[in-house]
Parts: sequence; structure tokens; C-alpha cells
Amino acid sequence: MQSPLSNLSGQSFASRVSAWWHRQTPDDQTKIKTNTGFGAVCALTLVLGLPMVSHSAAVQTVEQDWRVKNEQLAVAGDAGALVRSNKNTPSLLRQDWLRSVEYSLERDPSSALSQISALERDRAALKNLKSFEPLHLSRAEDMAKQTQCLAQAVYYEARSERTEGQLAVAEVIVNRVKDHRYPNTICDVVFQGATRTTGCQFTFTCDGAMKKQPNGWRCEIAQTIASHVVMGLNEKKTRDATHYHATYVNPVWNSGLIKTRQIGTHIFYRFPRGGEWQLASARQKKRLAQRRSGLQTLTPAP
Repeated sequence: MQSPLSNLSGQSFASRVSAWWHRQTPDDQTKIKTNTGFGAVCALTLVLGLPMVSHSAAVQTVEQDWRVKNEQLAVAGDAGALVRSNKNTPSLLRQDWLRSVEYSLERDPSSALSQISALERDRAALKNLKSFEPLHLSRAEDMAKQTQCLAQAVYYEARSERTEGQLAVAEVIVNRVKDHRYPNTICDVVFQGATRTTGCQFTFTCDGAMKKQPNGWRCEIAQTIASHVVMGLNEKKTRDATHYHATYVNPVWNSGLIKTRQIGTHIFYRFPRGGEWQLASARQKKRLAQRRSGLQTLTPAP
């Protein structure tokens, strides 16, 4: 059978299509338009929907892995505490430094001290010391919640820092939990004042930064850092600091505190002790007076 377009072989493709189109009846043209539009909508829906489905599945996988990991940490933590509290346990096993030896923040998954191999080693060492109990589940849920809050703080506040700087930020938050001047849980410390337009303790909790969800390898590192610190396995680096700020700012409040050290792009501070209070108070009064003087220069009194 001869093709409808065979007699137009000498013309361009566009001309042939145009001629073919005008030879169709109005009903046929309507059917072609409908089928073409439906096909385009289906294709567009597929293109837009697949990434969303893929992302949703990935998020569910991460959440499930996170829950399992924290259940394992809860069991390991209880078992380790039981071993260390037993009076018959050799003194060597009660040493704090030994706990740190068993864990590592090494990023290379092929390393013998990687996070996965460390977890498997700890599980094998603690096997049969303590069975799983319902209490572990509630502790695991709370641990997951607190660790997630700490991971968020590390991610938003220090994801561009090296490991030492991220550990330092996490340590400041834990130091606040231990300080009577602050709330008693990690989440309460991190989100203190977040519901107010001013007064949030950590900027990311009230400036809209959390609208962009953490993702990628930096998010995984932040979670590892948080788990490490929540388990109390980190080496102290900030010298009891409860405050920090970036090196490119100089807030007024730092004059009333004692600088401890600088790590990466953050400077860390602690509250004064003993005779330091008098010096810090005088320094802050002077700084506030200078600030008021500057404001009056910029905005003269009427």
C-alpha cells in the first residue's frame, strides 16, 4: 500500500507534515490533538514524579537506619554501663580512655576503624552481656531525638568545619546541658528561644535555615559526630566552653566571658570563675558604654 506521504517525497519534512495535517478531517485532528496532549501530560507527570518518589524512599530508608542505629547504641550503652559498674570487672575495663579507643570518626569506609567496623566490633564484644529490654526502646527513641537535635546543630552551625571544629560545636551544646543556667536536654538547649522573633541561642533555629533539609555526606558526618558526642566518647576540646561565635563577628556579649580557644572559624568562651567575674564585668561595662556612645553619635538625642 502506498504511504499517504509518499507523493510528497520531494518536499521538506515540515511541508510534508503540514500537508498531511490539512488532509485530515476535523474529527481526526481533534482526536490527534487529544491523544498528543494526554501523552504529553503523562510524560510530564512521570518526569516530575519519579524524583519525588525516589527522594521519599531515600528519606524513609535513612530514618529506618537511624532508628536501628540508635537502638543498637542504647543496648551498647547500657551493657557498657553494666560492665563498668560491676565491682568484679577488671579495672582496665573501667578506664574512660578505653571507651574512646573502641570508636573512631574515620571517614574511610575501608578503614579498620571505620564507623561500621567499630559498631560491629562493639556489638560482638558486648554480646550476651545484657539482653534487650523494653526500656531500651524508650531510651533509644529519646537518644535518637536528642542525637538528631545535636546533628542538626552540627550541620547548620559547622558543616563546613573540619572534624575538630564540628566536635567543638557539639561539645558546647553538651556543656550547656550540664550547666544549671541552661535546659537539661540537648533539644531544649538547641531550640531555646527559637519560638521568639529574637533571642534564639542558635541562629539556624529562627532564621529559616531549617527550611532546607540536611542531605548528603555532610549530613552523614554531622550524625556521626552527634552520636559520638552523645555517647560521651569525644575528647574534650573547648575547655568547658558554653559559647562561641564566628571569627568574622565581634558580639558585645563576649566581653563578659572568658575566651578559651579558637578552633577553625569559631572562637569559644566560658563563664568567668571566682575572681574572673570582676574583671569580666568591668570589661563588659566598658564595652557597653562604648556601644552606647557610638549609637548616640549615629543618632543624636533630640
